[in-house]
Amino acid sequence: MLRHVLLVCLMIQCTIADTKYKKGTAVPLAKRTWLTLHGDEPVVVANGGFSGLYPSQTDIAFRNVFGKNGTVFLCDLHMSHDGHGFCLSQLNIQNTTNAANAFPDRRKTYTVNGKELQGWFALDFTSDEMFSKLLVTQSIFSRTDLFDFSSPYPTDLFLEESNNTQVWINAEYPAFYNQHNLSLVDQIKQLMEVKKDISYISSPDIGFLKRMGPVVHGLKTKLMFKFPIDRSTVEPTTNKRYASLLTKLSMIKKFAAGIVVPREYIWPVNRARHLKSSTNLVAKAHKQGVQVFAYGFANDNYLPYNYSYDPQREYLQFVDNSKFAVDGVVTDFATSASTAIACLAGSRNASRKVHTLIITANGASGDYPGSTDLAYQKAVDDGADIIDCSVQMTKNGVAFCLPSVDLISTTTASGPFMSRATKVEALQSSMGIFSFDFTWEEIQSLKPQMFSEFNGELARDPARKNMGKFVTLSDFLEFAKAKAVPGVLINIENAAFLAANKDLDIVGAVTIALSNATLDKQSTQKVLIMSGESSVLDKFKDIPTYQKVLHIKKKVEFVTNETALEIKKHADAVFLHKHSLYTQFRGEGFTLNLTNLIECMHWANISVYAGTVVNEFQDIYMDFNSDPYTLIHNLIYYGADGIITQYPSTANAYTRNLCTGNQESYRIPDINPGDVITYALDPKEVEEYKPPPPEYLETKDFVTPPLPPVAAIAKKNDHGGSASNSIFSLL
Repeated sequence: MLRHVLLVCLMIQCTIADTKYKKGTAVPLAKRTWLTLHGDEPVVVANGGFSGLYPSQTDIAFRNVFGKNGTVFLCDLHMSHDGHGFCLSQLNIQNTTNAANAFPDRRKTYTVNGKELQGWFALDFTSDEMFSKLLVTQSIFSRTDLFDFSSPYPTDLFLEESNNTQVWINAEYPAFYNQHNLSLVDQIKQLMEVKKDISYISSPDIGFLKRMGPVVHGLKTKLMFKFPIDRSTVEPTTNKRYASLLTKLSMIKKFAAGIVVPREYIWPVNRARHLKSSTNLVAKAHKQGVQVFAYGFANDNYLPYNYSYDPQREYLQFVDNSKFAVDGVVTDFATSASTAIACLAGSRNASRKVHTLIITANGASGDYPGSTDLAYQKAVDDGADIIDCSVQMTKNGVAFCLPSVDLISTTTASGPFMSRATKVEALQSSMGIFSFDFTWEEIQSLKPQMFSEFNGELARDPARKNMGKFVTLSDFLEFAKAKAVPGVLINIENAAFLAANKDLDIVGAVTIALSNATLDKQSTQKVLIMSGESSVLDKFKDIPTYQKVLHIKKKVEFVTNETALEIKKHADAVFLHKHSLYTQFRGEGFTLNLTNLIECMHWANISVYAGTVVNEFQDIYMDFNSDPYTLIHNLIYYGADGIITQYPSTANAYTRNLCTGNQESYRIPDINPGDVITYALDPKEVEEYKPPPPEYLETKDFVTPPLPPVAAIAKKNDHGGSASNSIFSLL
């Protein structure tokens, strides 16, 4: 129990590295008027506590909620056979507890709201059985089962331990319990003796809410009418479909202060997973004086493509549009909702408060095929500081931008040119279709292709899968100059192979293109040259305005001072994979310790760029709430000087968040590696884990011999020159 309290205390201590922010005394923000019913800030409701990480409705889930002031804890009320209340997320506890294993003979079938439901139910167990023999488990299988050790949480204990917190009691099935001589009304009356100031009581049952009216009369408790996901369902008291009741807001106002609806009731989503126009539900409800809360929010949902897998953008769609704001959101991730409401809402035109560099990974490649004109335009629109070009070469000497030398994953080459697939052991172990075997004209006959490490429900927007046009290096540089982008990053790989085997001088092509763009003769725009080969970086050592960036491609966990000093001979900065910054606990998706890489690089006066950051929740350690904002915040907190990302809009929104520097506001939590497991698990379990020996970064990983000589390139690098006007003139 103590370790849970310690974790809460640890998370609340949100200190921020001063070197990343503007100096000066923070000025408290003026109170904002919202488009909610009463003009108040929308409420964050923690659905079952921190249920995005811990099993819902357990003591550990409620104890570890971290959110803005006024965050409400929601408990779903259920009852045991002997009339004791428990917080449980579902009526059928088959998938939320170990009941099937602990009591295999207790399987029952009940009729619930006219439908047969088979499984295990709390009312078939005594309170002693539930508390002593059942364990609550994580019901969403994509989430961790590491914390499946808590007993069901008695509601009276929940209220006692939430004495200084606003609470919400949801009574989902009062009619069902009435059929079995168990009264949720009477149970709540008893609970109000424990905590009289229950903030909200909700139910989809009108009869229950009407019976609760006299009970809460004269109190601040708000009664809320909850609508199910399926609006064709019949409400048990009136025998009318919820869709019909949704049109009778004036009637609802007579027994409830507000409604609680699935978020799709407000922003519908079509079958292609794009948002449709918003409904007028919130406006109509507010006109009747009825509050509206939306539920169903979670960072690990498969979000509509409009949000670019950024969970905060979904919250903002509900609370920070120009037409309306819901009065509250019910979420499994209260931290993220709090960040959206307290820090990001109203920040669109705010100045940047965090000055860490935002560097793209093939442009805004989370939204468009990487390294295309559309990806670069989106990156500029999204506020990137540095846009990047990973340079590839055609066999007739044209340098162009593409994420990989292998065309298979990022173009449509595997269709018409699969017969030209070859295996080049020096580059990769698998077969590939390589750019250096194609002319620029053949490249232009292809279409770009959206690439992602994620498939299925986390695949990126199929409507944009093949949008955009390929860009030559000269096009890219002219675009960067025309848009006055603060800087460019030129990534050069495979230089030795191209020189020795294909007579292609990629370093020379880059040098000429930068010179033609006059970027070698000015200091207005930054120029970063990146490579995993020291010999490539050494080719640019005589141009002092260029920053040389060493790409550490493999995952490493330790670097010596001597190796760091060797890096300094060749580079001014390093690009480190974000997973190299911390060790992992047992492969469970949680961090264990911070590695020494940033500290040692800074000791050697080497800047650190961390990446590649993506928004998809599966790529974010669970310590960071499956939340890209928490990840970005903590990478900067650890000391990253730049963030390399496929979603620059998210990084840019973070840098403008209104909480930074405001000591009176909610703070995005600083979560040190190992915090969660150290304080949530048995300390002995953590101590007994012996991680594998750390992978050292060695000089052989990046020091390469001088580049071999290159034969003269037969054709000049002007094949894409005319394309530059046609590609970018429309942007």
